[in-house]
Amino acid sequence: MRSFAIAAGLFAVAALANPINVARGSKEPCDEDAAPCMTYDQATEVAANFRQSIKNYSNASTIEHFTEDFVDYSASVSTLINGGCVDGPVDLNAPTFSGREDFMAGQGAQPTIPFKILNLYHTCDTVVIRWRSQGPGQEPEPVTGIIVIEAEYQKGDKQNPWLIKTVYSEFNSGAWLVNIGLFTPTCPPPPPPTKRSTLQAPVRMF
Repeated sequence: MRSFAIAAGLFAVAALANPINVARGSKEPCDEDAAPCMTYDQATEVAANFRQSIKNYSNASTIEHFTEDFVDYSASVSTLINGGCVDGPVDLNAPTFSGREDFMAGQGAQPTIPFKILNLYHTCDTVVIRWRSQGPGQEPEPVTGIIVIEAEYQKGDKQNPWLIKTVYSEFNSGAWLVNIGLFTPTCPPPPPPTKRSTLQAPVRMF
């Protein structure tokens, strides 16, 4: 038993001294060309690059930070394109944008809006952000949503090692439709004042 414990300890020390590259989600070693895990700073950069495509869009930035075969899935965006109509031009179950050029044509025609990242989480190759759009350009109702960004590693590219490849985005499209004037909510009237609220406030004497 003691010899087994010693052997196990030596094996652990050897593993620390000579770490192997292990594929994500697997216990099997992978080849040397496998993508490394994304760091938090890199995940933050990926999120910032996507944020720019919404808040301060430019074709140059999109070409630099998105893969050519970029795909965007968002029933929320498709709902806006359809104006909330059932028989709109976009299938809610299909990709909203198929390819970087398609995204550039659609997003490039949109006005800039406020876009604040509230939370950020990441795995080895995926960034998840919770965001909010509120203020000038997005009024009167705030819009909050979740975006999942799958990134693709670019070996040898130190400037942009992770490019945005696939996006899954959903948000409060109902509030957005109100803000752009395509939907007018039918709000219930305010409740009648209570008896207490109709009484005149007492006059304080000094």
